[in-house]
Amino acid sequence: MNADKRIRPNVKTIDIISYDFDGTLIDSIPDITVAMNKTLGEYRFPSVTEENMTTFVGDGIPLMVERALKAALDSNNSKDLFNQYYQQVLNRYKILYGEHCTDKSRLYPGVPEILFHFSRKIQILITNKAESITRKMLEHYKLDGFFDLMIGGDSLPQRKPHPSIMEYVREKYGKELSVCHVGDSHVDVKTAQNAGALSIAALWGYSPEDVLRKSNPDYLIKQIHELKNIIA
Repeated sequence: MNADKRIRPNVKTIDIISYDFDGTLIDSIPDITVAMNKTLGEYRFPSVTEENMTTFVGDGIPLMVERALKAALDSNNSKDLFNQYYQQVLNRYKILYGEHCTDKSRLYPGVPEILFHFSRKIQILITNKAESITRKMLEHYKLDGFFDLMIGGDSLPQRKPHPSIMEYVREKYGKELSVCHVGDSHVDVKTAQNAGALSIAALWGYSPEDVLRKSNPDYLIKQIHELKNIIA
């Protein structure tokens, strides 16, 4: 038994710590909302709120843009307008967000410290955000050096919560290694559950607490430093 487990007997021995990005390590909603509203404005569509956008994120950019555009098109001919403009709006949003993804986004308190604390472990990032934008943000916020692997929403044929994501991780690092996944949404909890990994739900992100509780994670934490109480 290592020293951590003697001091904190309920902690789990984990070899690989996997993190979600948006809503877990970084609050990116301000930049996402601004880019979305700039895009909608260019097509003379109504804007959406940050509160709207927190409910739209988590499943990748295409579905997020679909949700935002449908919310903006509150009219009798919204279906026709959606079909006409969706691809244009999606393409334009990607450009604008890529240019402004680090304007107002901020790391949550304690993120660099916890990544440094666990820097002797294998740490990976699994997000449904586009890989190129994620890499740009990791470099900007000086987090890229902490991760042994980064998987974006377009890095593999499938995205979270598909079991193949964690299967890829285990094939790469060893199927015998223990894994946990930390994230702020039911998608993240499902990602861990689908892979038989420990699920840790982050209450500081974008999902309401009742939604996370219903997804039945192994742990719910209010601050990221609480990972030290779970992971040996």
